[in-house]
Amino acid sequence: MKEASVKENTTKPIKFRHGLLALVFLAAVMAFCVVGLGTEPQMPLVIGCLLAGGLAMYLGFSWDDVLESMVKGIMDSMEAVLILMCIGMLVAAWIQSGTVPTLIYYGISVISPQLFLPVAFLGTLLVGIVLGSWGAAGTIGIAFIGIAAALDVPLGMAAGAIIAGAYVSEIASPLTDGPVLCAAVAGVGVFDMCRRFLPVVLGVCALSLGLYFGIGQMAGSNGGSAAASTAELMTALDSSYAIGPLTLIPLVVMIVCIAIQVPAIPAFLLGVALGLAEAVLLQGADFGVVLESCSAGVTSSTGFTSIDQLFSTGGIEEMLPTITIVILVMAYVGILQHTGLMDSLIEPITNKLKSYNSLLAGTVGSGALFNIVMPDQYPAIAMSCKMYGRAFEKHGTPGTVWSNICNSASGITSVLVPWNTCSIYMVTILGVTCLDYLPFAFFCYLYPIAVIVVGILFGGKLGWKNAESLVDDTQPENPTGSIQAV
Repeated sequence: MKEASVKENTTKPIKFRHGLLALVFLAAVMAFCVVGLGTEPQMPLVIGCLLAGGLAMYLGFSWDDVLESMVKGIMDSMEAVLILMCIGMLVAAWIQSGTVPTLIYYGISVISPQLFLPVAFLGTLLVGIVLGSWGAAGTIGIAFIGIAAALDVPLGMAAGAIIAGAYVSEIASPLTDGPVLCAAVAGVGVFDMCRRFLPVVLGVCALSLGLYFGIGQMAGSNGGSAAASTAELMTALDSSYAIGPLTLIPLVVMIVCIAIQVPAIPAFLLGVALGLAEAVLLQGADFGVVLESCSAGVTSSTGFTSIDQLFSTGGIEEMLPTITIVILVMAYVGILQHTGLMDSLIEPITNKLKSYNSLLAGTVGSGALFNIVMPDQYPAIAMSCKMYGRAFEKHGTPGTVWSNICNSASGITSVLVPWNTCSIYMVTILGVTCLDYLPFAFFCYLYPIAVIVVGILFGGKLGWKNAESLVDDTQPENPTGSIQAV
């Protein structure tokens, strides 16, 4: 059945208020359950799907239409689900191969009291490229928080640098679930998407690094305690793993794969295979144990508490909560998209954003708004891509560009909202309140601003828009003939 035929099954006109109501339903349920009751986002998403499906049936759709819409939405996420499973395997393999321990070892070996904030930013950034934002914060981030306490560095500053470094991965890493979801919804390659905005990412990282270096010089510290904390962690790493440049071969190979545009899933599986080989050959691990950890996750038992806390993670099972969220989000988005509810919400908004600059600013601004009203990153990413992709294509904007624009705010501002699940996780892991770390998470709010500024000033030169391919947007699209403005 074609998509249009599902929309045509409605017996009532679909108006703007219907699409808005579906969005408000989900926002209210997410706020009540996640913020008020402290639940995980899966069940609120299920309820949101039921409410959106019920609204669609009220408008004249049958249950079969609603089910077909959900299935179509879920099918759009299947590549993302497979990639997330590969990421879980990759994390487990790279921990046991010594790749991740070596990254941490080399990162903290250059730390000093004066350079703590920039090193924390860079160190968490590097680990985040491999483990993602949550994995980086829950591993090396915890170590940096402990060192910050020993140095008497304000924990708000330390947590801000850690979180900002971790969330660079939500924009720039093809190994991270946020970009994977965004690329899947936009229908572009995750490697191509991450590479396209890399110059903007590097520029904002350089600015953030400069700010951390500046304020780091003014932070009080205890050099002896810092040296002891760092030495203890490095000794534990050196005693538990064969640390050395050879363990970084899987990472180098992944970088080469990104550069030569190897498809994501084969590249991940190659990284897993190299990690498994190095775990056996370099670390002396049992192949059966290593293989099982790719499914069930690593259970570190080195005897060093700091190491065991850092590296008991990874595996496909670790990714299952994220996978369920992705599937439920896409089921919800599928209902809105394939029943016309999303069109009814989008068209009145995008018709008012006629210029490229207003569309750019509106997209980034609404991405942050979605993280406020729907307290989870994944619905915000999916909604941003689904809402604005068609409007950007009218301006000749490539998918790799508008997907980055949509992700620029929805992907990283979630951690700045105290009631968002991303912030709740960071507060729980790092023990620092959102309001304390928010002023110092520079990348998370400087990057969306940079995207707007660069897009407005240089969008044409950078190929973010194409004046020749701009179509007439004075008449709103109305493929079903049943969507009305109010």
